[in-house]
Amino acid sequence: MQKVTGNTDGIRRSYIDALEKIYDMEIDRKQFCSIEMLEVLSFFTGQTGREALVYIDRSGRIETIVVGEQDRVSLPSLRKRRSENRLSGIRCIHTHPGGNGNLSLVDIQSLKATKLDAMAAIGVVDGKPDTMQVGILDTITPDGDTTVALFGPYKAAKIPDDVLWEEIEAADLRIRPAESKRAEADIARAILVGLEAKEDTPLGELKQLADTAGFIIVGRMVQPKAKPDKSTYLGHGKLQELILEIQKLQADAIIFDDELSPAQLRNIQKELGKTELIDRTALILDIFSNRASTHEGRLQVELAQTKYLLPRMTGYWAHFTRMGGGGGGGGGARRGEGETQLEVDRRLLRKRLTELEREIDKVKNRREVQRIARERSKIPIVALVGYTNAGKSTLMNALSGSNVLSEDKLFATLEEAKYADLLLHVVDTSSVNRAQQMDVVNDVLTQLDANSNSMLMVYNKCDIVPDIGVDSMANGIADSSNTAGAAGNSSSESIAISAITGMGLDDLKAAITKKLSEMRGEISALLPLSAGGLVSRIYESGQVHECDYREDGIFINVTVAMEDASRIRGVALEIYD
Repeated sequence: MQKVTGNTDGIRRSYIDALEKIYDMEIDRKQFCSIEMLEVLSFFTGQTGREALVYIDRSGRIETIVVGEQDRVSLPSLRKRRSENRLSGIRCIHTHPGGNGNLSLVDIQSLKATKLDAMAAIGVVDGKPDTMQVGILDTITPDGDTTVALFGPYKAAKIPDDVLWEEIEAADLRIRPAESKRAEADIARAILVGLEAKEDTPLGELKQLADTAGFIIVGRMVQPKAKPDKSTYLGHGKLQELILEIQKLQADAIIFDDELSPAQLRNIQKELGKTELIDRTALILDIFSNRASTHEGRLQVELAQTKYLLPRMTGYWAHFTRMGGGGGGGGGARRGEGETQLEVDRRLLRKRLTELEREIDKVKNRREVQRIARERSKIPIVALVGYTNAGKSTLMNALSGSNVLSEDKLFATLEEAKYADLLLHVVDTSSVNRAQQMDVVNDVLTQLDANSNSMLMVYNKCDIVPDIGVDSMANGIADSSNTAGAAGNSSSESIAISAITGMGLDDLKAAITKKLSEMRGEISALLPLSAGGLVSRIYESGQVHECDYREDGIFINVTVAMEDASRIRGVALEIYD
């Protein structure tokens, strides 16, 4: 786990430990901050009388926690920033022990000097968060100074996340010098495009994805249609409106809230010219490419990009070369007689596709050997699955005592889930889209042939859901959604927890123990001498306590899976209770 820095001298270890738990907290991208984080910071300040500070990046990851003095805390240097001409991508939230939640002149000067996304001060009263004021950079004056817009003070439980995020995005556009706006590839200006009937809040999730990928959103266009136009997605008239919006907003890219067909992509590109076209699938693959950290992860992403690109190569090559996916390219390749550049690129891409599939097969074979070794160890496997930001890493830390980095990663492989004895399907209870998120997880489990595995539904973050108790959460949500369990799994049970506070974890541990005990049982039996093959199977997959070859048969006392227990009962000469 990352450590708390700053002036920690003379502070109880228990208070530092409490502060370090903030690293395990998951802040949703739509949130400016969470009430849980404010409560922990305020508790620490109330107990110690010292200021405490956190840095949070735009993905919701806690970057740094620092302890200061009674009246000040030094800002740590920013370890990563996108550009000196932009906002840093980091917001700072710190406590004021005296109960005054207004920003000080020092706070405001620090905001200007570091170009933080925002500077926020929380007034602490009796160890609890009271009010918070937020400062965001406003405009650059003719003499080069920057003014600051102040928002609030707000009550700690009523922080207007949407308002603050809109102001941060606007500030990011305002403070950058005009000559730098087109110079950096990672600050492309994008217009989001979608259909109104697609969701209750059009383009909300698409905006989160675009933010994650590093785009600046300068506009939105929504077509009030239930289904996309087969030729141009929006329809010809709306597409002409989009062309005008591109010119008006000087947009570099258009991001569509659906996957475009090759024909749609080709037709839209003809109308829009050189403007970069990105559909939902390409955007997600772009994020995956940036987030994949393992060798296998990078291979899987490149394979997905390559498969996606092949039927869409006409007019779409430029975007994927920017993304770094899709293999060979074509630069320096020699064309055969009569072969066009497009044909060369396709041939090289198919060759790369074959290479990727071969390499991934090698990785899978190595992982299969490791899996077999785990199975032979007789240790049951429990796997955590769930939508992004559901709290899987935090729950793993709470259950196992490990220090898994709690980060909102959008790319991970679930393939190991199909080999697990028990799945814990972690659900973000606070999300208004939890039913759709559960659907996504269940679809993936079905694709992996893991939908019939034994499962526990774990409803996390129940401490922040208003007016819903533990019992109603565990029993009620499952009934209100058609997707409470994995597709095809009717044996799932529900547990309501908070991985951050520890609420319900004892119940969860008891449920896991009960589930695992139901899957395996101890049995003593006398088998016929001809049952040597079954005995060998038991040695591989079960736990043998005693095995004695006698004249009248093979006596065994074993702990095995229930399906093996049934096999034993089917051939046994005698069963001993």
